[in-house]
Amino acid sequence: MLPSSQPFVTFELELPVDTAILRGELTVPEHRKAGAIFAPASGLSDRDGNDTDVGFMPLAQLASGLAALGIAVLRSEGRGVGRSSGEFPSPQVALEDFLALIAFAEQLPELGPSPVLIAHGIGCAFATVAASRLGTRLRGLVLISPLISPVGELISFRSDAAQALQSLPPAEHPAVLARIQAEYGRRKSFLPANLKILCPVLAVQGSMDWVFPPAESQRLASQVAGAERLLLDGLDHWLVRSSTWRSAAENLDAALRVDPGAIEHIGAWILALGRE
Repeated sequence: MLPSSQPFVTFELELPVDTAILRGELTVPEHRKAGAIFAPASGLSDRDGNDTDVGFMPLAQLASGLAALGIAVLRSEGRGVGRSSGEFPSPQVALEDFLALIAFAEQLPELGPSPVLIAHGIGCAFATVAASRLGTRLRGLVLISPLISPVGELISFRSDAAQALQSLPPAEHPAVLARIQAEYGRRKSFLPANLKILCPVLAVQGSMDWVFPPAESQRLASQVAGAERLLLDGLDHWLVRSSTWRSAAENLDAALRVDPGAIEHIGAWILALGRE
């Protein structure tokens, strides 16, 4: 529990979109100071950040931690994922659904106008495009372990990291991972020129990220005017404190915990944007 914790409650929400229903969970602190909306996670990940019905629920942990700091948070799932109905959508439909969810959430008194968008991993792509469309309607944008390189290149990075680390003694993982990260960091990448983000941006990443190289957050922060970058030493892709690589199976361990310090950093940045 975070030192500045306060009580909070949760509500289930539904939003009809065409022939589907998006379902989400709203976490509301007793004394709300700000509101935030999570972008849906990538692929088949549910509102908790799990790809299956088991796992350590990183997004749910982030939501609870932020609520403990006074930030109301809405998390949801896309069509055909988790508790939401409908068929799995195309990227364009998923984006339009997310924009509809934001418009719906802006009318909720528990969240209030001018929300902060929060996204993790591939979900950052949806949040970035949404932010470019919504302009000053947003209070801020938090991108955790973001990406701007082609997905194929990032898949190669993850594969190279796994191949190199899985057979090594754990004590060698940080140094070897740093070498692979540096190699990918020397490659060129760019943020599409048509994405103009007008709200404050915070790019957060862990130095032990073996899914996306830390160069991703550095490039993003350097190409978005006024963006800040927060590189957290010893944290992985999910902001869990770690000094070793984990397999996909090991990443289902329910005992894993998002680092409280990372949550406090993110919460402090959001609260510093000012009250509504």
